[in-house]
Amino acid sequence: MNTTYELNNLRKDSDVFNGKFTKQSPVVEIFAAMVNGEELSRFGAKADKAVAYIKDLGARADNGDFSAVAELNTLRRFTIEAPVMQELKLLNIFGSYKNVGYDETIEREVYNYSGERSREQAAGGDVVFPVITKETYPVSTFTVSGGYAVDYRRVALGDMSKENEGLNQVKTDIRNRALLAIVNRDYKALEAATGVKYMVEEAGLTKTAVDNVLNNIRRFGKPTVVGDYALLSQFTPWAGYVGNINTNTITGISEKVMNELAANGALSMYNGAVLSEMPNQYDLYNLTDDGKNFKTMLPAGLGFIIPAGAQSPIATFSRGGLTSFTGNNVKTGKIETRFDIEVGVDVAKGQEYKIGTIYDTNVGGLSE
Repeated sequence: MNTTYELNNLRKDSDVFNGKFTKQSPVVEIFAAMVNGEELSRFGAKADKAVAYIKDLGARADNGDFSAVAELNTLRRFTIEAPVMQELKLLNIFGSYKNVGYDETIEREVYNYSGERSREQAAGGDVVFPVITKETYPVSTFTVSGGYAVDYRRVALGDMSKENEGLNQVKTDIRNRALLAIVNRDYKALEAATGVKYMVEEAGLTKTAVDNVLNNIRRFGKPTVVGDYALLSQFTPWAGYVGNINTNTITGISEKVMNELAANGALSMYNGAVLSEMPNQYDLYNLTDDGKNFKTMLPAGLGFIIPAGAQSPIATFSRGGLTSFTGNNVKTGKIETRFDIEVGVDVAKGQEYKIGTIYDTNVGGLSE
């Protein structure tokens, strides 16, 4: 799973940046407004000064000035860091999410029962009670990257259209790559778990098998099914009913459900379980095996069944914020800017049974 942009002559911009401005400096807000195509008149005289400064950075960077490159990349980082961190908060759909500082170690505290379970008092005997134990262990992180080729000449001319496209692409890349890595790691942890686990793998999902997983997970909390539209749309026929009038068998679907399908294209609830569609864009760099379509970023046939509240054993983390780098793309030789962030995910050891999975092999998507 390739989650980095391979660059050579790599330079970390924070090692070069001279600290001329901070996140609160007017030039950062004006740069963001330029990238977003907003009117600059509200900044008054500061706008002209900042625009001239940014154009000068573009001209100097185009001539190979590393300090100017570092300043521009710092402006970019300050502009997209907050939106990227907001996107990462969406990872709490699986359970909990937490951001820690650069200098903090990510640790997980897990409480489990050990010993014999409590049993009814026997005549003349003692009751054996379970003991709650706490285990603390570190959670490793991995790096998720997004980047784009930079045209400093455009910046020198004040043309920020490509900056807008590039920074939006970075935000999308980091979200998608983080989500893909987390989904794969979650599934592998659940698959490798020993003991009780609730998993279904079928060539075409059946109502009986899926209902069985839902019923088991429901005992830990109200279940939410998180998956691609191709998976969730299979729940629609199961929401119907079958009845008899005289000797005639009647099958149908309620008017409320029909209205929901007309408005949204899919159910939002099924037998008390929330159906939550997971954003799953096309991977424009990879085609399906038959070459007739693009592959999706995430496994379209895989879904997770997660109990509501604090019951979910899945925890995701990010450490610090974005870090920017500049270098030459190994394949194309173009100057590129890369943004990295550290992400971690953990499925609480011994509690894997609290998450259910359903996988339709006909839809597929998991690496074989």
